[in-house]
Amino acid sequence: MANDDKLKQDGAKQDGAKAPPPPSPAEAMSTAHEVEELADKLSECADSIHQRVMRDIRRHQGQDVPEPEQMAARALLNAEMELRQRANRLYAEAAACIVSSLGQPQAHLIQLTVDAADKIKRITRIGDGITLVARLLGLAAAASTGQVVPILAAVDGLKTQLDIVAIDNAPPLPASSA
Repeated sequence: MANDDKLKQDGAKQDGAKAPPPPSPAEAMSTAHEVEELADKLSECADSIHQRVMRDIRRHQGQDVPEPEQMAARALLNAEMELRQRANRLYAEAAACIVSSLGQPQAHLIQLTVDAADKIKRITRIGDGITLVARLLGLAAAASTGQVVPILAAVDGLKTQLDIVAIDNAPPLPASSA
């Protein structure tokens, strides 16, 4: 979906008007450009991982970083590298990764990765972050197969993890005054 179309949809949502219908299921990852767009978003998620790890390290202001945090940072940096490698493979194999029978609009897949990149930056529980990154890696791996079933499973897993992160990062409910 072109950026102009996305902006028009967002503007329509803000104005209270109905957004135009999403693309047909046959349009999901049905061109090399759409596969490349997914690879772009996965690369942006890798950028978010890197920024998050560096922010967490800088927070210690030159002091020793506790061992558990070092281990988590190493795991996230390894995942970042793997996510970049998988995104690069998607770029290289874009034409072979086309999946026309996916049944998921391309915009939906892209929005999931945008949401993931945003949540990586703001996540409060490191375990949620590691699981979210694992789900992104799963999506990248599944997309490179060009197979519908693994992609749908990966999308479902990513959606579930994004919901978990949203719940874990939600502000606490105010205490009721009874």
